Amino acid sequence: MLDFVIRNARLPTAADGNLLDIGFSDGRIEAIEPRIEADVPAHDAAGCLCCAGLIETHIHLDKSRIVDRCAPEPSRSQPDHMRRVQAVKSTFTVEDIYTRAKETLEGCIKHGATRIRTHVEIDEPVGVKGVEALLQLAKEYAWAVDLELCVFPQEGLTNAPAADAALIKGLEMGARVIGAAPNYDVDHPGQIKRIFELARRFDVDIDMHVDSGHDPTSLDTHLVADLTERM
Repeated sequence: MLDFVIRNARLPTAADGNLLDIGFSDGRIEAIEPRIEADVPAHDAAGCLCCAGLIETHIHLDKSRIVDRCAPEPSRSQPDHMRRVQAVKSTFTVEDIYTRAKETLEGCIKHGATRIRTHVEIDEPVGVKGVEALLQLAKEYAWAVDLELCVFPQEGLTNAPAADAALIKGLEMGARVIGAAPNYDVDHPGQIKRIFELARRFDVDIDMHVDSGHDPTSLDTHLVADLTERM
């Protein structure tokens, strides 16, 4: 028995462009017809597109909504924007990250996202504060979105003594993906190899920022491909 109907929806698969009703039972689609006769709560889509949920593959919820804290941008160089964000990380608390990320997450949901992968930085002085805040949001909004956390060292791993322990802690807390940014590390191969080691240890996927520099003769892609084949 149907318990909810979306009326006058435009489906991407409807070649004729006619509007259709979509009937639901216990949260699952049970019927798609030109007109569903059912005395149940309904929403009039008024011709709007009705499709599968959108997937946001790359977002940084932990750093969202901090433009008011950052200094004006004097250039478009990567080191510059890294320094400006690094300068405000001392203001991050679990509650602060939670509040900012919640507002952005709700905006994503309202615009149709049902699966989101967010990177979460574990650099000092933040550590796993972002992981704690976003895991809480993932639990609270599980009814609407699958929020997947990717912990990664934005400011370096081999040159940041506390980063390795923070990565491990984040994975132990429940992050489902590990990331990397070797271009910001003094030892590109060292970071890449360590990330692969941790991914294998915790049986998680890798989402890596590779070759974001400007030297075509210095590419990390080859090492990543080799390790992928071997592991």
